[in-house]
Amino acid sequence: MESNIDKFVLPGDCIGTISDLKVRIGPGLIQVKDTVIASKCGVLRFSKYHKFYWIENEQKRFVPQVEDMVIGIIVDKHPESFKVDIGSSSLALLSAYSFEGATKNNKPLLQVGNLVYCRVLIANKDMEPELVCMSVRNKAEGYGQLVNGYMFNCSLGLSHYLLSEDCEILKILGKHIAYEIAVGVNGRVWVNSMDNQQTIIVANTILNSQYMHDNQIEPFILATLKSESNTTPKTTVNSPSINTI
Repeated sequence: MESNIDKFVLPGDCIGTISDLKVRIGPGLIQVKDTVIASKCGVLRFSKYHKFYWIENEQKRFVPQVEDMVIGIIVDKHPESFKVDIGSSSLALLSAYSFEGATKNNKPLLQVGNLVYCRVLIANKDMEPELVCMSVRNKAEGYGQLVNGYMFNCSLGLSHYLLSEDCEILKILGKHIAYEIAVGVNGRVWVNSMDNQQTIIVANTILNSQYMHDNQIEPFILATLKSESNTTPKTTVNSPSINTI
């Protein structure tokens, strides 16, 4: 399978065989016995850190897979669970007890419209996806409610790239702006920084990065920061916090 990494493949192409039992396959790939076959056209990608193969393309519809990290929007609230919109064909189920330390007397106080960073626990075409806000070690480790910040949508291919270990965009941004980020493979990105202007710069840089080379990203950030500093009024104005959904 290594020989096909970063190459364009078509539906029906034989990608290779699974020789390592710890390797996982994701969107665009199916397993037939020990053979991996492409079910979509696109570029075959591989994450060395996660040992994860997937096909990257410009697909807009999200199809949940087990262990996917997603950003969801609470759309309905029940005593023991929540209904969450993750951008798939059906709403997902999030149990009130799927948070670290959650008990019957200590449930998360989530409201309709809140953002949550989750992991897909069950994904089956015949039933609604099931989510948890804990890692495989039953710890929060970054999962849970996303407070304040700004969420925007991007292509599924860009979201997978942002999660890869060789992503240069986030490293370059970190040199100039202190920020927090949560990326869901469902094409949603949440960012938060010191003020609204820096948050907007981070969001615009990520969205424009798919049309720029890596050596153009840093000049773009510096030019934007300079432009913002020149146009910022000297008087302080209290602006509302960004919590757009």
